[in-house]
Amino acid sequence: MRFVQLLKTMNANWLIQAILILIICFLSLWFVSLRLGKPVVRSICVSAMSTERSIDREQRVRVIEAQTVNLGIVSKRINTVGHLRANAMVMIKSELSGRIAEVLFTEGSLVKKGDLIIRFEDAEYNAAIQVAEGEFEHAKSNFERISKLYEQKTASKKQFDEESARLKIAEGKYLQAKANLEKANIRAPFDGTIGIMNISSGAFVQAGTELVSIVDNKSVKVTFKVPEKNIHDVGPGQVVEIKVSAFKEQVFSGIVEAIDAKVEQESHSMQVKGVIPNPDNLLRDGLFANVSLIIGEKGNSMTVDEASVDRIGEIEYVWVVERGRAEKRRVLTGSRENGQIEIIAGLQPGQIVVTSGQIKLSDGAKVKISNMPDPSAKIML
Repeated sequence: MRFVQLLKTMNANWLIQAILILIICFLSLWFVSLRLGKPVVRSICVSAMSTERSIDREQRVRVIEAQTVNLGIVSKRINTVGHLRANAMVMIKSELSGRIAEVLFTEGSLVKKGDLIIRFEDAEYNAAIQVAEGEFEHAKSNFERISKLYEQKTASKKQFDEESARLKIAEGKYLQAKANLEKANIRAPFDGTIGIMNISSGAFVQAGTELVSIVDNKSVKVTFKVPEKNIHDVGPGQVVEIKVSAFKEQVFSGIVEAIDAKVEQESHSMQVKGVIPNPDNLLRDGLFANVSLIIGEKGNSMTVDEASVDRIGEIEYVWVVERGRAEKRRVLTGSRENGQIEIIAGLQPGQIVVTSGQIKLSDGAKVKISNMPDPSAKIML
């Protein structure tokens, strides 16, 4: 009450001056402490945050998935490259000079053996057949008449031979006219997919002109080479697997059909041909392929899931779990098949490797395995 009464007795101007002095003093003290104390405050904050992060890294537990390194049987393989060829392929060419009357196919469609695909104008060839047929019938009639006279001894051997020759000539002209008519009607030589035609109806083409291609892709042939040291490892009937860049995750399997009889002196290699079924028509003539030829099996081989192996440049490594902590371990790998990869060196059977969650790991990080019992529990017992 005394303080309130005192304030009431003070002059209003003095009160305003006192408040301004207090504000100026406070701002001055704050500015000085900020300039002089900023490095100290920052150091204290950074140290506190670093300590907190260090403790957090040390105590945080990463949840992962893992598997045990197993012993099993893996395939012995020869890995190389090759090229694909169609089971059958032909370029249809014109066998005569003439004008195309009709194209009877859709480009890129399937055709059956014997289907009429291109028809040339054939009026001239039909007329030639009629002429040749008439000459053949006339020669045949004359020959039959002379044959009877010859049997009756009223015609000479010379007359018989002459009429026989005329008959053969007439028959040949008739067959030639029919063949020309057949050439004017081009048919598919086998089942397959027809290509793109660059010549249209109404065009006049010369004999030998390329018209359109037909490809049979029901199966494809892969040709590749193996080193001469593997001559005794390769034989017909062996399984061959290929991958192409168009279908990176898909493996196409077939068998070895033939092996070349010679070794190439320049490359010291031997050519091998395999056949790959292609019911879905995915593989095409001319594709480049990565080839894996299975030549045998290896027992007691360490295998892990492909997802457990990471790579930095040419170095491959896995994350191993020991006593509840993760450790990066360099490995050497071998064959790959069915999602498994062979480990040649760097691991021991029974060790636990991480298959999922590696991106969160660092050396020494605590881990918890979500898909298998905690191995550290046994150690603690």
